[in-house]
Amino acid sequence: EVPLSEAREIYGLRAVFGEVYPDPVRVVSVGADIDAILKNPKNPEWENYSIEFCGGTHVSRTSDMSVFVIIEESSIAKGIRRIIAVTGEEARQAQLLQKSLANEIKSLHSLKGAELDTEIKRFAKVLDPAAISVYEKHLLRTEFDDIRKKFDDAEKAAKALASKQAVDQVKQVVEQNPDQEVFVIQLPAAGKAMAQAAMHVRNLKNKAAYFIAVDGPRVAHQCIVGKPLIERGLKASEWAKCVSEIVGGKNGGKDESATGSGTEVAKIDEAIKAAEEYARKQL
Repeated sequence: EVPLSEAREIYGLRAVFGEVYPDPVRVVSVGADIDAILKNPKNPEWENYSIEFCGGTHVSRTSDMSVFVIIEESSIAKGIRRIIAVTGEEARQAQLLQKSLANEIKSLHSLKGAELDTEIKRFAKVLDPAAISVYEKHLLRTEFDDIRKKFDDAEKAAKALASKQAVDQVKQVVEQNPDQEVFVIQLPAAGKAMAQAAMHVRNLKNKAAYFIAVDGPRVAHQCIVGKPLIERGLKASEWAKCVSEIVGGKNGGKDESATGSGTEVAKIDEAIKAAEEYARKQL
């Protein structure tokens, strides 16, 4: 313990701003001898060591802590940052958790498609709150973010390709059958691909089309009806209702456009036939 007035003269001293310390105050130094410090407190060399005011130590020596892991680092005020660390058994558990998470990330490299998508979403929720080394978490997050970015880029590319293929498929069918008014087409994908196919038919004005696609565990469907065909009795909302009665789920829309989503994937062929039959009856 050192008189407070003398302790405050130590060059590079660390203390908590606003904290009221006792007189005398306990000074803890890591790496530099306290007696040597007090003989020459103004020596700039002391800035290279951790010399702090302390309200009380918890161990007699640093070796008592065995393992030391910084699990959190944050800003608490301008120019002041705080670290939270664990030692001993808790630190060892943090190291074991870090190794486990590293192995999980390693396994992500072997996954693809929907399985990888599911694991990415799950792992993101596990990594953020994990009480592990701040530095190790940074490394894991960097690797994980790279995996996620590659997956997202691949998904975007696949969706863009699916959209192009869907529009090309519709264009080809329409061009090969210029006199046909109604088309019922199963697409390779839903989402943007189906929306783009629907937009192509909508721009044709005098055609009607029903698109159906398997979307994971569900059946997505959408229909577009040109104004001349609406006037003759074919309404999109009623058309979609006919398909929903087979694939299940819900549907909604207006005379010119309607969408739906069902769960009966196995009945998609039956739904396609029903859509074709319904349109023939209305026209």
